[in-house]
Amino acid sequence: MRRRPAIVITALSALLVLAADQASKAWAMASLPRGQEVTVIPGWLWFRVTSNSGATLGLLSGYNGLFIGVSVLVATAVAVILVRGHPAGALGAAALGGIAGGAISNLTDRVRLGAVVDFIEVHGWPSDFNLADAGIRFGVLVFLLALLLEWRRGRRPKPVTGPAR
Repeated sequence: MRRRPAIVITALSALLVLAADQASKAWAMASLPRGQEVTVIPGWLWFRVTSNSGATLGLLSGYNGLFIGVSVLVATAVAVILVRGHPAGALGAAALGGIAGGAISNLTDRVRLGAVVDFIEVHGWPSDFNLADAGIRFGVLVFLLALLLEWRRGRRPKPVTGPAR
């Protein structure tokens, strides 16, 4: 895959996740009662606005600065993978965009609000989350799948060719 299409696919995917996450968080903060569950699908899906200055499950709560650094590292790693030319095709480039978009959106919350806004609760899932978290998790799974597909085809991801314009 050439470099320019890989960058465009990644950027569009990242912008989609970033915009959807920030819009959904703005809606949740403006529309939902803080700290109270709102049932969406009884027994399965609820909305409840919370803040998280740590990682998933509230791990390392209060270490917002650490996770600001982690978010910057994740976004930088995605950029390095693109520049080095190993996005594992269009599927991998889109997945990398989901990862970067989610990391940048949560980074935006951490810098602007001092914590990440979570508002989605799903039965059986151990923690509240948001669309950025979903974009990161789904992006990692899809990127691994893209790498596996490349490997099964008997070829390693090839460096992107052509100018980065």
